[in-house]
Amino acid sequence: MTGAAAVVKDGQILVVGGTSAGGELRSVTKLAPRTGQQRPASSLPLPVSDAAAAVINGRLTVFGGSGARSATRVEGQGASATATLPAPMSGVSAVTASGRTYLIGRGRPGHPQASVVATSDGTRFAAAARLPVPVSYPGAVAWAGQLWVAGGLTATGPTNVIQRVDPRTGHAAVVGHLPQPLVAPSVFVLGGAIVVAGGSTAQSGGPGAGLPRETSDAVLTINPGTGAVHAAGVLPTPVAHAASAVVGDTAYLIGGTDGTRALPEVTVLRAAADSAPQPPAPWLAPAKGRGHLAPGSDPSALPADVLVADHMNNRLVIIDPQGRVRWVFPRPGDLKRGQTFRVPDDAFFSPDGRYIIATQEDDQLISVISVAERRIVYRYGKAGSPGAGPDRLDNPDDAILLPGGDIVAADIKNCRIVVIDPPAHRPAHVLGHVGGWCVHQPPRHFGSPNGAFPMTDGGYVVTEINGDWADGIGLTGKVQWSAHPPGVLYPSDTNEVYPGCYLTVDYSSQGQVVEFTPGGRLLWRHGGLNQPSLAIPMANGNILLNDDYNHRIVVINPVSNHIVWQYGHTGVSGRAPGYLNDPDGLDLVPPDSLLIRHAGTAGRP
Repeated sequence: MTGAAAVVKDGQILVVGGTSAGGELRSVTKLAPRTGQQRPASSLPLPVSDAAAAVINGRLTVFGGSGARSATRVEGQGASATATLPAPMSGVSAVTASGRTYLIGRGRPGHPQASVVATSDGTRFAAAARLPVPVSYPGAVAWAGQLWVAGGLTATGPTNVIQRVDPRTGHAAVVGHLPQPLVAPSVFVLGGAIVVAGGSTAQSGGPGAGLPRETSDAVLTINPGTGAVHAAGVLPTPVAHAASAVVGDTAYLIGGTDGTRALPEVTVLRAAADSAPQPPAPWLAPAKGRGHLAPGSDPSALPADVLVADHMNNRLVIIDPQGRVRWVFPRPGDLKRGQTFRVPDDAFFSPDGRYIIATQEDDQLISVISVAERRIVYRYGKAGSPGAGPDRLDNPDDAILLPGGDIVAADIKNCRIVVIDPPAHRPAHVLGHVGGWCVHQPPRHFGSPNGAFPMTDGGYVVTEINGDWADGIGLTGKVQWSAHPPGVLYPSDTNEVYPGCYLTVDYSSQGQVVEFTPGGRLLWRHGGLNQPSLAIPMANGNILLNDDYNHRIVVINPVSNHIVWQYGHTGVSGRAPGYLNDPDGLDLVPPDSLLIRHAGTAGRP
């Protein structure tokens, strides 16, 4: 089979369409990553090949393809055509970033189109950017909020250009070159690296006369900081036009062609700890021992390991999808003499994955921890000493590191948002005023803010405890919107699912998690929680959250509205494997972490 598309949904790989010896296919096949078992999942209204696919609002959506009618339709799983595309699309790649799906490389052989088209719902489309080198059949992937486009077929033949698109601004540029022209390579993020695998290297006939036929077996990595390309390995079989998907630390190349025949096999590539252009991640070492998950938990519900701020256990832990503890801080010897690490309530990876920033709200501290060195390399605040002057905080919450190195934190009892520029020990910028003005008048005054999270437009969504507000605030300080999260008694840590959809939790004994619009309209709700403090959306559509006073972290499938994964014993605290004690913060490990996903758009407030 060749020319299929693949997406990951609920931990399973869906293989869509393609071409076999019998012609184009209508099938949607479910491939279980761990066992390789395949079974029919659904069928499309029309046979299709060289299409693109994405999961939008929990539903498989297929874009374009070579079928006579499907080239101008968007098709949902098991349904008839649902919307008309702006133009016929074949040889297109679909890339999802920050809640929007981008269609890149549309056109037909010899007639590629420059425009990159975006959609949030699969039915409405808008131009997002224009490629400086128009291509069809490229490889494409999202990295840190940017779209990376490798190779493809131009009007005059295959190209080796690497193009980068900023979907927030629409800016696109050529940022590097592959060692040779490639058409239809597989491009994905694995082990913290942008990987280019296979692809066709030459074309039969003259320019624009047909698709390439010579095939590569090279595995390459692209450095997203410099655009430099490095050789990383060799595939067991040369392949192009393969469907690709990544689950956890494993990439799957499905089908494709070696230039002479369609390939039936699935090629598996696994991340190595030293494959990423970042310091080796300790949690990528081989796993040992059994997991400790709640009964009924599905490890495939998580795309990566989870960093947890285990508040009352005075530690950070990384837990893998099977429920095994992979990393702990601090271990004996990690802290300097006289140094403490108490009550961490939030922890996030930095945008480059090299550091973890932990907020110790009840100890008045923000700590930056080097992952490679396992030590605290910067600290703001004085342990146990609240205040508002230089190097003082009063209940700091949800500190985040920006790509430039600045720290943004909500300073709850000082009723302000602070921007800190390490190694300095005084705020570089303050939003809100200290001195009893804890009222909802953003951006001049904030009512006890407990979080400021980046949005895809560069601004921030701020949550205010007093008055139960969530505010969208641009980088100029202009308030874009303010809303009461519907039905929420105590909003906490609101963040963006995608533009127009926001996620918050209700830190109360009647705890819940809700999605809502900037106008305050309820989109989704899940109750039955006990003082949850943070929920974050994941790329697979699931919601990860910490249910603090139930002493557990859980994954909720918003389609079924059920908990599908749980670590921790409900209502029972502890420190032994399988137990937590008031888990108050979480993040996914890179490259799925919150700030890596927002690195391309996060601005300095």
